[in-house]
Amino acid sequence: MGRAHVLVVGGGLIGLSSAAALLRDGHRVTVIERDHLGAGAATGNAGELTPQMVAPLASARTAGDIVRGVFTRSSYLSIAPVQLPRLLRFGIGFLRASSATRFARGEAALAQFSAGIMPALERLRGEGVEVSGGGEGFLLTGSDESELRAAHAGFARRAALGWGTAPGPLLRGEQLRAREATLAAEVRGAFELPGEFSLDPVRFVAGLIRHLVESGAEILEGVTAERVAPGATGTDGVTVVGRDASGEPRRFTGDRAVVAAGAWSSPLLRASGIRAAPVVSGKGYSFTVPVARMPRTVVHSVDRHCVLTPMRGRLRVAGMMEFDAVPERAHPDRFELLARSAARVFDGGEWGDRSDEWVGARPMTPDGLPLLGPVAEIPGVIVATGHNMHGLSLGPATGEVVADLVAGRTPGVNGAPLDLTRFAVARPV
Repeated sequence: MGRAHVLVVGGGLIGLSSAAALLRDGHRVTVIERDHLGAGAATGNAGELTPQMVAPLASARTAGDIVRGVFTRSSYLSIAPVQLPRLLRFGIGFLRASSATRFARGEAALAQFSAGIMPALERLRGEGVEVSGGGEGFLLTGSDESELRAAHAGFARRAALGWGTAPGPLLRGEQLRAREATLAAEVRGAFELPGEFSLDPVRFVAGLIRHLVESGAEILEGVTAERVAPGATGTDGVTVVGRDASGEPRRFTGDRAVVAAGAWSSPLLRASGIRAAPVVSGKGYSFTVPVARMPRTVVHSVDRHCVLTPMRGRLRVAGMMEFDAVPERAHPDRFELLARSAARVFDGGEWGDRSDEWVGARPMTPDGLPLLGPVAEIPGVIVATGHNMHGLSLGPATGEVVADLVAGRTPGVNGAPLDLTRFAVARPV
């Protein structure tokens, strides 16, 4: 199609990336955001872009973590017991997706994005979006020998299938300490993932917003979209109905609409009469601390479930997964647990001097796959949400898929056709 007016509902990583790709195609874009651009999980994450690590959360190991998370607050994964009835559909779907067969299918579906993650980011860099503040290569560490070996074998298998770059050899003893002297004594081994990349998400999001504004996007902050509907009788297009910060009703009409509302997508889709797999909030936490000596690269612990990222002269520590139905509320005990986990990975952090404490709502789906594609109920509506913990990795590539769908092109990732079957919005869970 030619130049269209596209309403993008959601100003997080997926919405902003979609808006950028649509502007590149020459469309008129209006971004509608309930809070401010870059809210939610966009800026407090670990800054990881992970062609090798993008995979569903649901697996045989995490199924056990789900069960433990109901009964203890000492696990990286926590579920408020009072929320169990509300999360029943999600939990059943998660356990089903944890089987070896279903995990393999989900892994293969997400692997379609692997070769396109960095090229899509480079296209944004070429348009002036800042991707600084990080670097190439991650160090994956472990204190549990079996978990470390299993992780290494898993990444080697993915690389053999063409999904990312092969991991480096396992490092132990003097080799390990020579590679990274800041690791805690209980870290038994590590290996490098050379194909991964990190950046400062605060700078990236700010640069992306600046690019949208300079390219002519209309930005509407403080407007909560409540539903999408067909255009007015006798006209084509789509209408977004909502309210502004004062509670006044607002209506916006365009040729197409993209629902990229992250953890807030499910209520909007239900109110619109659109059948969809559930998207729930799985909160992540982060903070920064001063350190005596910075690690050389991102340090990602496979068994302590935390990520340590050098960022603006301090160390950002990110992790946790919390389901409690209050997406924006932080619990102090989660920060304490995250700090204790990080101290078992990294030696030299001033854990009592935390700053930039942050909580963000990740949009989680039962099978770990995003909802991506058109919907049958309202022509002209495209859903792009539920990217789980991979919004930064998949955002730029997802935005290009959205632009393909709006233009009527076969969706693709870096020139290769993308099979959207596994990402169907109304798929069973």
